[in-house]
Amino acid sequence: MKTNVKLITVSAVTFALTAVLGLLPFVFLLPLLFTCVTRDWKLSLIEGLFFGVLSYAYSFINPTGAGVGAIFIENPWIPIVPRVLVGLGCHGVYAGLKKVCKGKASVVVPVTVACAVGSLLNTALVVPCLLWRAKSLFIPILAQTMLSAVIELVVSVTVAPTLAITVGRALRLPDYLPQRNRPAEQNNTVAVSENETK
Repeated sequence: MKTNVKLITVSAVTFALTAVLGLLPFVFLLPLLFTCVTRDWKLSLIEGLFFGVLSYAYSFINPTGAGVGAIFIENPWIPIVPRVLVGLGCHGVYAGLKKVCKGKASVVVPVTVACAVGSLLNTALVVPCLLWRAKSLFIPILAQTMLSAVIELVVSVTVAPTLAITVGRALRLPDYLPQRNRPAEQNNTVAVSENETK
């Protein structure tokens, strides 16, 4: 029950932050990256979809700004599909690295690398689509998106991991705690399993 309440609360806060930060440059990816490295692949997919739909909706607020909003309006799949793939890709990298990283690196490395990959994936998947549909705005959009991509990457590998690790430990998420500090029910499960095999 506690786990369900915790999951619902964290998810609600993340969705709310997505709605707020989605309007701001350079930090709009943070809630998605946070979800990818603290929750499962299903929630990562849902968060990516939610972020993509919001990006499309927000493009109506400023459809003429550097032409990006107008391109999103004409091509709704551009803000949506890549963000779903970013969620899945970022979580996949995190889950994969968690299996191979041990010791002190078992949290910091997977989280930081996954957040970096998430940011790079967002740029690699969205920017070429924008440029493909940019027509006469190719140069202005290229300049704007490349500058934004560099800043977003820096934010993604500094702010997102710090936030995820701090919140993960505060919420006592299993992946973020040393083995000796894992929740009691997990340790009891392990102990029962060992006794059953004897």
